[in-house]
Amino acid sequence: MPTIAEVLAPLKSRHQGALNWFAQRAGTVSAWPEELDLEGEPTLVATRAKGIYKPGWTDYSLSVRQTLGGLYPDEEPIYRRDGTWSYKYFQENADPEKRDSAYTNVGLMACWRDKVPVGVLRQMSGKPNVQYQVLGLALVSRWESGYFFLEGFSPEGRQHEPGPANEVEAIASNCLRELISAGAFEPSGLVDGRSRAIRAIVNRRGQPEFRRRLLEAYGGRCAISDCNAVDALEAAHITPYHGPETNHPANGLLLRADLHTLFDVGLLAVHETTRTAILGHALTGTSYAEIGGRAIRVPLHSVFYPSAAALRQHRVWAGL
Repeated sequence: MPTIAEVLAPLKSRHQGALNWFAQRAGTVSAWPEELDLEGEPTLVATRAKGIYKPGWTDYSLSVRQTLGGLYPDEEPIYRRDGTWSYKYFQENADPEKRDSAYTNVGLMACWRDKVPVGVLRQMSGKPNVQYQVLGLALVSRWESGYFFLEGFSPEGRQHEPGPANEVEAIASNCLRELISAGAFEPSGLVDGRSRAIRAIVNRRGQPEFRRRLLEAYGGRCAISDCNAVDALEAAHITPYHGPETNHPANGLLLRADLHTLFDVGLLAVHETTRTAILGHALTGTSYAEIGGRAIRVPLHSVFYPSAAALRQHRVWAGL
């Protein structure tokens, strides 16, 4: 993965200087940043007018800023043990379809395209003593449904491996907060709890008709492990479920439950042309290593072969 020094090296010195303000103050709390003098030019690193700052002297957005009580549904940053962090930041304009109507969003898309970092500020307190947390520098890892997914560098200037980790972690973090808010463990609620667990398993297996068709298409065996224990097999959507049209067997893989989970969190993918399994780096050296490069079982009839376009979309999302 690139270091901060490597991603800053191709940029013009003024751009480097502005971004270094964030790199040097990562993890600190600051008042509103003062104007810098870079190459004899007065240079802002953020603007009060907009959450996304795209200066006129560059094609790229320079920084993003979250404000207390802001209009947009930005999510809390997620910090990892290795010092890296991730952050879901909402675009300017509440309508994802109008993303490119805002020049600030276009500037962030350019950052994603060319792997140019942005600085990140979060407001921690309001008036009269307004303070901002400087998260540091981040790369835009992708955009989806209005959100820019930002991958932050560690204090040592390292970045997390590619993939959907920030999205998965954000969802898991929200689920954890819901569990915590539900209160302490209560044995008297076991019946209800077991009912919820069983419903979750049924939902996980997939819609009955979709699962039945995949069981038939794959001869009742996991597409990757060849497991034939039907109760352990689940109907995995390649492109996430989004209405009945996504229940076509070509948008599905019959997978053992644990492999379904790995597929959904982006640690497992299938190459769209070779139809072989690809593993994420986190699975290197684990008991799953043996399935890396393995050719998947294909359906009995070619009309049900997994969609190459859907497999590619999932593989790119997973960063594999």
